[in-house]
Amino acid sequence: MKYYNLGEINWKQTQLIYHALAQLEMEGLVLDSPDSRYVSLGLHQDPRDEIDFEYCKDNDIGIFRREIGGGTVLLDSRQVFFNLILKRNRDGVSRVPENFFRKFLRPVTRALKELGMDAEYRPICDLVINEKKISGNGGGEIGYCRVLAGGIMLDFDREMMARALKCSGPLKQMYIEHMKINLTTVREELGYIPPKEKICSLLIEKFSELLGPMTEGTIDAAVFEKMKELDQHYSSDRWMYQRGVKQLGREIKVKEGVYLFYHAFAIPGGETGITFEISEERIEKISFDEPHNFHPILRNEMEKKIIGLNYDSRKIIDIVCTMIEKNNN
Repeated sequence: MKYYNLGEINWKQTQLIYHALAQLEMEGLVLDSPDSRYVSLGLHQDPRDEIDFEYCKDNDIGIFRREIGGGTVLLDSRQVFFNLILKRNRDGVSRVPENFFRKFLRPVTRALKELGMDAEYRPICDLVINEKKISGNGGGEIGYCRVLAGGIMLDFDREMMARALKCSGPLKQMYIEHMKINLTTVREELGYIPPKEKICSLLIEKFSELLGPMTEGTIDAAVFEKMKELDQHYSSDRWMYQRGVKQLGREIKVKEGVYLFYHAFAIPGGETGITFEISEERIEKISFDEPHNFHPILRNEMEKKIIGLNYDSRKIIDIVCTMIEKNNN
C-alpha cells in the first residue's frame, strides 16, 4: 500500500484526493492539512439547514459536502488529516461501522500515546483524552472502497465553529460552552504543538504496523484528472443543495454521547425555542430561549417530565406540544 504525505495543500484538494483515490479503487493512506479554513458537512446533511452562509462568506470559509457521513466540522491548517482508503473486499475490512472504526483508529490512538497523550477509542468514531474529544472521525463507502476520514486537532477555534453553523444565538453560545468542556487539542494537552512532520511520521509508522509495509506515493496524472472531474461535480449547486435527510429539529453533536437538540415550538403569538442537552442518551437539562413565554409552573412541569428521559426527538416534541396545548386551553 502507498502513503501520500502531502503536507499543506489547497483546502478543497484535501477532500478531493481521497474521493478520487476511492473512485479509482486505489488503496492508500493520505496525510495532509488545508491551507485555509472551510466547513465540511456529511452526505446526509442539508447545507441550508446546517450552514450560516453569510458568516462563512464574510470570513472566507469554504464549504464542501462530502460523499461520506458524519457531522459538520470546521477544518483549517491547525489540524492533521488522515484518510484511509481500503477496498471493501479486503480481508479485515468490516462492514459493521463500530468494528471498522475501532480497528482502523487504533494506529491514531497509538500515535497520540507516543506523543504523550493517553488517547482512547470512544464508540462509535471518536478518540478522547480524559473524556474530551481530540479526534472526530467519519467514514463510509465511495465506489467500491471504504473510507476513513479523520483529523487530529492541534488547535481549534470553538467560537468560529459555532458561528459557522445556522442556529439560534442561545444555541450557538451553549454549543461553545459545551465544546470548551468536551473538546481538547494537542496544544491544550501538551502545552505546545509538535511539528506536523513528526505527527505524520508516527501515523505512517502505526498504520504500517497494522496494514503492512507502505511505500511513498505521488499523485499521478490519472488521480489529478479524477480530482478535476470530481471538483466540477462537488462544486455544483445540484450536488451542494440536494436535499438531505429532513430533521425534526436542530441536532448538534459535541462528541460521542453528548448532543444538543433544539426545536422551535408554536405558542400564542409566535414561537419560541427550547434546547435539550443530552448526555449518554438521556435528557440532562432543558433551556428556554425566552423563559418568560412559559409560566414558571409549566417550565417546572416540563423539566420534571422530560429530564431523565431517553433521548427521542419525536417523543420530546410530542410531549412539549401536548403540554403547551393543555396549558393554553
